[in-house]
Amino acid sequence: VVLGIPVTRRVATEDPLRPACITVDDPYDDLKEAKIYALVYYGRRSYVDILNAYLERNLRSNGGVLDGVIFAMVKYTMEDMNYLIMLQRRNPKSYIIPWHMEGGAWDVIWRLADEPGAYYIKIDDDVVFIADGAIPDMIREKRRGRFLFVSANVVNHGILSAVHQEMSSIPHLEKPPLEAGRTNQEQKLGPWRYKGEVMVDPSYRIEHTFYSDCVWRRWDCAALVHESLLFRLEQNSSCLFDFGIFDFHAHGYETMSDGLGRSIDWNDNFFAFQHEDFNDIDWVGVAMDDERQMSTLHPKQRGEHAGALGSAIIAHWTFSIQEKGLLGNTTLLERYRARAEVIMQENAEKFYFGEFQPRGHLWER
Repeated sequence: VVLGIPVTRRVATEDPLRPACITVDDPYDDLKEAKIYALVYYGRRSYVDILNAYLERNLRSNGGVLDGVIFAMVKYTMEDMNYLIMLQRRNPKSYIIPWHMEGGAWDVIWRLADEPGAYYIKIDDDVVFIADGAIPDMIREKRRGRFLFVSANVVNHGILSAVHQEMSSIPHLEKPPLEAGRTNQEQKLGPWRYKGEVMVDPSYRIEHTFYSDCVWRRWDCAALVHESLLFRLEQNSSCLFDFGIFDFHAHGYETMSDGLGRSIDWNDNFFAFQHEDFNDIDWVGVAMDDERQMSTLHPKQRGEHAGALGSAIIAHWTFSIQEKGLLGNTTLLERYRARAEVIMQENAEKFYFGEFQPRGHLWER
């Protein structure tokens, strides 16, 4: 019998920056009748290699709550597609490749969420960490009916990274010295060094806007927030990132702009929704700019808010402008992969008769 997954909960202590992060068993009994699917924006197998460990851990057949994982093919090579086929053969009852998916604009992806009454979690393919219990907690919050869309608590996020710093979840970390033979052009830095509980370096002040200089444009700011999560995980203090609930629309809609006519209220890297939420959506708007439609215009049209759930901590690897710098100057992806490999081993032993998952990061591009 597959039992529930132990999850971490935040318990307040007399020190607000040192809560107790306790582990409790959660069998997800309240979600046994709910139909829940992940909708993955698929393409980059080197990242999905990491994500897959967490997806398999969260399958209902493995003790989680996901009835299925739908892989929406967005941007991929034949090698990426071959890797996905290998994963689907490993999970034939749970992994869904929508071969009927038509080419076209962004709306074809969201139209895959077509089962009445079902819940969906949209997941970007470069999610490299999912806290145990994050997905069921998001579905629970969605079922309470308070928010139209329920986002995860996303590390490396246009809005939430500022919230994390404002709540002192990000400690003062500094880059380690360069290794001998390394240059500033390719640093490949190891873990950043702890200096104190409050980040006071003025070069790492994260602006509270979705196209911020620090985090969105700068790889080192992205590195800081990732280093902070990994530091907290190693110190068993990751629940310090849990802010309860953050209302993205507390100050209204379209309150920020990129200066070029585009306004979004939050990045939709990982969020829960229901099929019925799209009954009155502007599909033309989705086709043109799905993130703007989901994060801003559709909630505005409905007169409802979107919120982020603090306990549902996940890590979003990179915005495109950060990617080259993160890969060239840090060892973060290797450390996220090593953490995922522990889960891959557990999955293999518990659910796949000792068979390790196919690897996606070892193939030549």
